[in-house]
Parts: sequence; C-alpha cells; structure tokens
Amino acid sequence: MKRDTIRTLILALLTSVLMSSFTASFAESNLETVYVEDKLFPQLEVFDAVIEAIHHSTISSRISAQVVELNFDVNDVVPKDALIMKFRDEEFQARVAQIQASLLADAAQNREAVARQKESAAEEKRVKDLFKRKLLAQAALDAAIANIAAANAKVQAVQAQRKAHQAQLDEAKVQLSYTQIIAPYSGVVTERFIELGEMASPGQHLMSGISLNALRAVVNVPQYLLASIQSANTPMLTFLDGREIKGTKVTVVPQADVKSHSFKVRVDLPEGIDNIYPGLFAKLQFVVGDEMVRVVPQAAIVQRSEVSGIYVKAGQVLTFRHIRLGRTLSGGQREVLAGLSVGEQVVLDPLQAARMLKLNSSRSAL
Repeated sequence: MKRDTIRTLILALLTSVLMSSFTASFAESNLETVYVEDKLFPQLEVFDAVIEAIHHSTISSRISAQVVELNFDVNDVVPKDALIMKFRDEEFQARVAQIQASLLADAAQNREAVARQKESAAEEKRVKDLFKRKLLAQAALDAAIANIAAANAKVQAVQAQRKAHQAQLDEAKVQLSYTQIIAPYSGVVTERFIELGEMASPGQHLMSGISLNALRAVVNVPQYLLASIQSANTPMLTFLDGREIKGTKVTVVPQADVKSHSFKVRVDLPEGIDNIYPGLFAKLQFVVGDEMVRVVPQAAIVQRSEVSGIYVKAGQVLTFRHIRLGRTLSGGQREVLAGLSVGEQVVLDPLQAARMLKLNSSRSAL
C-alpha cells in the first residue's frame, strides 16, 4: 500500500510539473495573434464568361467565276485590305471595256446633237425674224419650229442613252470588283471552303475568319441583378491562369431570354492582349457596392488536402479549428464563411502553433 501510494504521489507530482512547464512555455512562447473582425470590402457579383470575337465573318462569292489566286489558308494572319483571293476576270473586263466604248460613242453623238440643236435654234431665230417682216410664209416658220423640236429631242435622247450606259458601266465595275476578295479587317483564317481552280457560284461560302485584336466577354445576367450591373464599376475578367484584365465598354442586349429571363451582357476587352482566344472560359466580376466581410490573414490559414483550418487561442488554450473559406481579398486577407466569430484570436504563425500542440501532446502522453 505504501509503495502504491508513493507511486501515485510521484505520478501526480510529475504531471503537475509537466503541466506547469507546458503552461509556462506556452505563455513564454509569445505566439503572435490577431483578432477576427469584419471589414468593409467591395461587393462583387461573379459570372461565368466566354470569350468571343467582335469581328467574325464568313465571306461568300457574289459571282460565278473560277478561282485563279488563293493567297491565304487556315491559321494565316490576314492584314486589313489584303487580297485574299481572286477570280478569273476577263469576261468582266471585256464588259467594262464594251460599255466604255459605248459611252465614247454617246459622247460623239451628244456633241453632234448639241451642234445640230444650236444650228436649229439659230435657224429658228432667223426664220421668226423674217416671218415678222412678212418675208417668209407660215410654212417656213413651222418647218423651223419642227427642226428645233427635233434637235432638242435628239439631245435628250442621246443624254438619256448616255446615262443608261453610265449606269451599266457602274454596274459592270461593281461586278468586276467582285472578282477580288479583300479583307475587311485584320484577322486569322479559321476555315477555307474552296480550292484553287474551283468554280465558285453566287452565295457559296469561301472562307471564315476572326479578328483577335477585338475581343469581348459574354455573360448571362439574371433579371434581378440587371440594374446593379448597369451601374457597376469597371468589370474585371479573371482567367484560369490567374491573369486579370479590366473590361472597357459594357453593352446590355435589350432583350431577355424567354426561358431563363436573363440578359446577355457584353464586355469589350482592350486591344492587343496576347494568348486570349475566342471560346476561352473566364470569371467576370462586377463591383456593385460595399459589404462587411469576416476576414483573417491568409498567412494564418492551414490547408490540409481539401480541408482548411486555423489555430485559435483562447486564454492559455490552443486549438485547431476547421473553417470554410470564401474569396481572396486585397491586403493578404481571406474571407471566412463559417467557423470563426468576431473577436476570436487566431495565431499568425501556424507552424509555431503546430509545434506547441505537438509538444503538449507529447507531454500529455507522458
């Protein structure tokens, strides 16, 4: 009995010494802590966005002709106003030349008709003067009047014919311009639907392309958020690789989807951004106001696989607590959605806190 009593006293004394030793070391370790608090941050609305090209088109043939020149293929960069392809144009050139020759003939006929008109007008004036002096009969006056009327009609007919030929020439030149396909903007060829030497027909698709200089992000915004988005500040686009790009112009398509009752919103991106392509996924966020957010320093958070936690100090008690995190904020802060209350103390150095808990566990095992 005495031996058991002595052993019990020794174990109690040893436990007391160890506990007092841990309390002292914990107190003397001076773990740096901060208080959990709510801070004012911008209120964000985040949407899934898809990148699309502002300029994307498919060019088609407007004439029936053979392709004789094909200067670009898929993935080629096409400068603005570059000649993409050319059709055989001998027939169209001949048509233009033929009408130009007709216009030259019209000009000659017009000069002759105008000269005849002037001559008839002078003859009419002379005959009228003689008729007033009763030196010519009425028949001579009637003939002079008929001659000037015929001369005027001839001038009008020649001028009308000239206008018709000029309209035909304009049309022929337009048809001739269709034999050359010119790039409306700089871009990249995405598809080609015709080969060199093939015969194109009116309406046939020839080539598709997009411009990588002018891109935009497209999102669908619920009806209840439309007013907030319209008055939001400059939107920010975040890609999967971490890049952030500020949007410029915001356009709301003024028509809601019948099924989802959401509005399509387009946000233009700055020009000259590298490695951004149509079809990419990104997150688009709008600042719609301010809100109070519960935050802790990012450095105090411990990530264990998919579980997030933090060391909490309450008096002389140190515990590890699981928390649910939100978004990363400015100033090295992280939003806490659940697991912490305002005013609690969290340890800034999780490694030091982990060592203290391990030491405590080891002493407790003894």
